[in-house]
Amino acid sequence: MSFIQADFYSRVLQMECQLNAVLPEARQGVGANAAVREGKYPVLFLLHGTSGDHSDWERWTSIERYAAHKGIAVVMCAGQLSAYANMAYGERFFDYVAYEVPQIAREFFSLSAAREDSFIAGLSMGGYGALKVGLTDPERYGAVGCLSSFNQAYMPPLPDGPLKQIVADRLRLCWDAQDASGIIGTESDLFVLARRALDAGKKLPQIFFACGSDDHNFPPAQDTIRFFTELEGDPFRFKYYRPRGRHDWEFWDEWVQKLLDWLPLQD
Repeated sequence: MSFIQADFYSRVLQMECQLNAVLPEARQGVGANAAVREGKYPVLFLLHGTSGDHSDWERWTSIERYAAHKGIAVVMCAGQLSAYANMAYGERFFDYVAYEVPQIAREFFSLSAAREDSFIAGLSMGGYGALKVGLTDPERYGAVGCLSSFNQAYMPPLPDGPLKQIVADRLRLCWDAQDASGIIGTESDLFVLARRALDAGKKLPQIFFACGSDDHNFPPAQDTIRFFTELEGDPFRFKYYRPRGRHDWEFWDEWVQKLLDWLPLQD
């Protein structure tokens, strides 16, 4: 795989930004085994969580090696603490991640734009962001992956501590909300987006969902699991897992491999 760090000017954010990408190569060195594909590469847009950035997945997992085995490109950008929203008091990070980053990445690299070759996933805040992007534009993505996350419109009250303050600040800056109930029924409510896509009769992405039973996000994740599993006919072909695991990189390193195995990659 090639590892590429790109600096570019974002017209959406009106500032210099960075993204990391790993791209398949037909030839590999000693000890590296890669799948070889013809034509443009399928691509996974992989989003970070709270406190992370575009370097997290490369630093804390072996995503480059896992992607090489599948012959898939991976693009990683930074969403700061935006919850991948067009912020009430901040920048338009949803438009940046959902539209500009894919456009720029495909201009820079040999990436397929076909729906069946396009996927988006993330962990924690990034899992929510991936679902938000994929459900807003379901016909752009063949599959969406969500690790250790849930619908933030139904976030329960948090105990006192640093995370509570981070979330309170994010609610105010992103949505001008005092608590998560201020998001319910809006375009940041995943359940609203899912039903809107269903009602419009659009092609729907498959969804992969995994949250460890020892994760602090496990209780609110059950609402998201119930919502999708109770939809008549399983329109999102919702695949969910409730393994043992915590909110940490040991879990995400293991489950991003399972996510890659699950992706409906074309032969």
